[in-house]
Amino acid sequence: MTYPRIRNRLDVIGPYIDQKKVLDIGCVDCRPGGIRKYESTGLHKFILSKANSVVGVDIDGAGVEEMCRNGYTVICDSAESMRLGEKFDCIVAGELIEHLNNAGLFLETMREHMADDGVLILTTPNACSISNTISILKKNRIKVHPDHTCWYDPVTLNQLVGRFRLRVKALYFTNKEKWYRPRYFYKIFRYQMPKFFTWLRPYFSGTLVAVIEKAD
Repeated sequence: MTYPRIRNRLDVIGPYIDQKKVLDIGCVDCRPGGIRKYESTGLHKFILSKANSVVGVDIDGAGVEEMCRNGYTVICDSAESMRLGEKFDCIVAGELIEHLNNAGLFLETMREHMADDGVLILTTPNACSISNTISILKKNRIKVHPDHTCWYDPVTLNQLVGRFRLRVKALYFTNKEKWYRPRYFYKIFRYQMPKFFTWLRPYFSGTLVAVIEKAD
C-alpha cells in the first residue's frame, strides 16, 4: 500500500478540527532552551484558531501552570491514564506516542475520549526515514531523542492501533517544514538531497501523520 506525501501536517489536521471540540495531548513539551512546544511549533495555537473549543493535556506540571497563566485551558494529567469524563470530536497527539511508557494504554485512553465519529490524529517520527538511513551508512548508528522509547513505520502503526478496536483511516508522509524554505535551498546535502529521495520514495520521509477512527 502507498501513502500520500504532504508538505505540512496542518493541511491534514485543519479540516478535522474546524469548529470542533478538540483535545490536544502533549501540548507543553519543553524544548532545548526552555522553549515550550506551543510556542516553538505553533500546533496548539493553530488548533485554537480553528476549533470551537480546545482542552490541552500534559504531564509537565510546571508547563501546564505556565500555559494556564497565559490564558490557555490545560489540564495536568497522563495521556496513558487520564479520565476527563468528556468525549471529543478530534484528539491531536503531535510527536507524543514515541515518548510514552505504554502506547497501548494511551490508545485505550484515547478511545474512551473519542466521540463515536471522532478521530485521533497522531504524528510520529518514521523509523525508515532517509535521515536514519544516511546516519546508519555514515556512522553505523542513528540519533535518538533521549526521551524516545519506540519507533514506528506504517506497518507497525497499523498493527498497533488494530489491537485496540481502532483503525488507521488515512496515513500520510511528511518532512520538516524547513526543508522547503528558500533560504535552505543551497544546503544541497543536508536538505535538498534527502528531500529528493523522499520525493522518489515517500517511505523515506521523516514523519508519519495518521488519522485514526474507531473500528466498531
